[in-house]
Amino acid sequence: MNARLSLLLLLVVCPSVLPGLQAAGGVLYYNQIASPVSPVVLRRVNGDGTGDQAILLNLPAALYPTVSRDGRRLLVTSPDPGRPFKISLNVYAIDLLTGFFGRATTFLDEVNQNGVLFNPDLATLFGDTTISSYKVNFPYYKAFSPEGARVVVMDFLKAGSVVNEVDVQASSGRFPIVDVYNLADALPAGPFIYRSPQERNGLNQGGDGVDWHPTLNEVVVPVDSDIPATGNAAGNGLSGTVLAVYSTTSISPFIRRLTNPVGQRDSLFDLSNLILTATTPHDYAPSISPDGTRVAYVRHFMRQDSRFDGAAIAPLPAICSIRVINYDGNGDREVLRLAEGLWVSKVAWSPDGTRIAFDLAPQQVVNGWNSTSGDAARSTLNVVNADGSNPHQLVAGAASYPSWGAGLPARPVLQFHRDGTRFELRIDQLTPGTPFVVEGSTNARDWQSLGTFIAAGTTHLITITPNANAPFAFYRVRL
Repeated sequence: MNARLSLLLLLVVCPSVLPGLQAAGGVLYYNQIASPVSPVVLRRVNGDGTGDQAILLNLPAALYPTVSRDGRRLLVTSPDPGRPFKISLNVYAIDLLTGFFGRATTFLDEVNQNGVLFNPDLATLFGDTTISSYKVNFPYYKAFSPEGARVVVMDFLKAGSVVNEVDVQASSGRFPIVDVYNLADALPAGPFIYRSPQERNGLNQGGDGVDWHPTLNEVVVPVDSDIPATGNAAGNGLSGTVLAVYSTTSISPFIRRLTNPVGQRDSLFDLSNLILTATTPHDYAPSISPDGTRVAYVRHFMRQDSRFDGAAIAPLPAICSIRVINYDGNGDREVLRLAEGLWVSKVAWSPDGTRIAFDLAPQQVVNGWNSTSGDAARSTLNVVNADGSNPHQLVAGAASYPSWGAGLPARPVLQFHRDGTRFELRIDQLTPGTPFVVEGSTNARDWQSLGTFIAAGTTHLITITPNANAPFAFYRVRL
């Protein structure tokens, strides 16, 4: 090697998305939605409530954040950049250490024009009288696989037909579909895992949420189900939602039910008036603990009473509770019950499995109807111990859709020493087991790999013997 050539050592972990890298209690990511017409803001806060800050991404929006358990990568749902007339959303994966991001799904708008299917951006065709039907996708809920190469996505497929030859948004339904995508090409990894037979409406909460087990090829999904009911009214079943376990690799994905709620249906007379009541449980928002032994979730008791609306159809104000069940289906217990009229959209375990974060908002009331959603503009971020003790507010809001991961590892520190004709590279503050590549270059543009290594500990030493036939002026380490 020419001794007169200078040595430049580059560590390719920048630009980092986040200025802060490490937090003892992990880091929560959440959305700030100040009003229905305000931009969606992605934010992060440390597990102790400090360091609250906005995160800027080169995306039109960053909805429903889901961070990997190690805190390194993040999934968000967003409109496609540069395509303002495309209605379908996609999932994007961001490496929080390097700042690299890419699309994780490939959802497109679909339009039927005179019997032929096309994939144009649907909003460009509003008013087109040749459209007879359409499909758009909203993949809100998602989670990383254990090895990080795949993501499971719960997509809400919205399909509709045009009834007046003008209004392309008419007659729409929303059907949850659970599918697995490969991050390498953003394409499905196989057949879908689950498709709900029912469209979402104001009377069923099913379909919200999905999580992947930290070590198994299994996911937990809310699914529509007949719920057994007690009480004296005719009939013994209700249409509710349970959690179920599905395989991500089997051609017969259903494994077992996880939760087994029971509802109640009664009829009684008040003087000469017949009164009908029903209480239907809906389990949703599953979150698997970091060690894979427990599942936190939300149970919403939908209550209907003919004294409220005359027909026992319109729901009363919600009663939601946070619950935990063992992954084997035993030990189902209530952790925290919320006051009437409050709504929880999402729960998330702390990295050490001792606490559960949740958003809490007043239930949205639309035209007098108690909807199955919370007011995100008035939502707060809260934490409770896994045994139900010490519930408290962490972020005053607006704060919703929390996801909790470990803090990013500290940046590796490099030292480069010359030892005669050889060089010793010392890398400190590594995470044991982390792979990295050492590369060399003569012009800092074209790089050649000198080998891939696995960090044996927090410090790793590498000896480099320059090749006289291929001298390098620059060296770098790439994580």
